[in-house]
Amino acid sequence: MSTIRTATAIIAVLLMAATVWAHGGSGGVGVGIEYLVPQAPTGVRATPCNGEASVSFIAPKSPGIKPITNYTVISHPGRITVSGNQSPITVRGLTNGRVYNFTVTATNSIGTGIDSEPSNNVTPLANQGLCESQSEKGTP
Repeated sequence: MSTIRTATAIIAVLLMAATVWAHGGSGGVGVGIEYLVPQAPTGVRATPCNGEASVSFIAPKSPGIKPITNYTVISHPGRITVSGNQSPITVRGLTNGRVYNFTVTATNSIGTGIDSEPSNNVTPLANQGLCESQSEKGTP
């Protein structure tokens, strides 16, 4: 390859890389992290129970390049986190009479995606009974 063709090829690669960088990793060249990790779960809905809440969600349309290994529900306020492998997930250890909402993330072997939109607000109360789900008490 001649020096001129080599220089032209290098300039073309640099221009493509600059375009990808300017567009936040998109543009058809390379793979941005947003394509490697799962998208955010959707349709997050909370149901209050006695000192806990059952949080349901819809799995992301794109799991990234690897299968989803788990989901994590985070309470707001309190940041109690509970992980599970499917919906719904029960968050235990909530204070009755306090208002909460929840976000959910999905994780694969590459990493964790962004938080979902917050769920509806719920207020656990003593007269609501216990939730049934796969998860144990979360960790604050």
